[in-house]
Amino acid sequence: MESSIALERPTPAAPSHFLAGAGNVFHKELREWFRTRKFLVTTALTSLMLAALPVITFLHEGGLHDGRINSGYMPSMEAWMGLTLTLGAYLIVALTMGVIVKEEDAGTAQWLFTKPVSRTGYVLAKYAGNVVAVLLSAIIIPSVVFVALTAATQASGITAWTPVIEGVAFASLHAAIVVAVVMGLSAFFRTTAPIAGIAIGLGFLPLFLQRFVTAKVINLFPVNIGAIAGHAVRGEALTPWQPVICGIIIAVVALTVACYRIERRQLQ
Repeated sequence: MESSIALERPTPAAPSHFLAGAGNVFHKELREWFRTRKFLVTTALTSLMLAALPVITFLHEGGLHDGRINSGYMPSMEAWMGLTLTLGAYLIVALTMGVIVKEEDAGTAQWLFTKPVSRTGYVLAKYAGNVVAVLLSAIIIPSVVFVALTAATQASGITAWTPVIEGVAFASLHAAIVVAVVMGLSAFFRTTAPIAGIAIGLGFLPLFLQRFVTAKVINLFPVNIGAIAGHAVRGEALTPWQPVICGIIIAVVALTVACYRIERRQLQ
């Protein structure tokens, strides 16, 4: 006589509040960065890229012969901010495009949601963990390396610290917005290719639209945070603020959409 046993899918435990389990997910996300070589490799590559700027300037201006130089300071500062905001953005997309997709493919997300973990807390904790790691590895530490080499190779050192701090602040904000956009796209796609393609493509969108819309519209795109960051490192007036404000709004909307979609997504 045969007997059949019905196997029931585990019933997810109800989270106690909307951020339940977020702390554990946050620490797990940071461990993923620091336990592997991800953080070390990202920091090393970005630091080397930015360190090349003052070194090349020093060599080009005859520093080996004359010692500390008195030229090339401002072009080097502008190049620092340009590289941080452009190539840095592409690197951030590559580093974060799989934070949700890969966990769903591996079944980690499905397993987590059988625990008393809020899906909203899951999304926000993954966002916070990746933003912290990205800011340290791709913005702050490489910028410290750049500034230290610039101070060592320029006869006048760093002429003013406020522009440096403002530049790092705008670059950090831009990075946080990029991560938020990636998280928002992750709620719609199950593979990394469209996430990366759309996130990078959004950065080029103003270039295609500038012939069809006014400058006021173009300034609404967060990619133009580079303009106010450039003014910051040159010690000029901080304008325009439109991309900063719109970027913050877009980040909030992207995270809200991500939380909403993940909350209602049926994970296989």
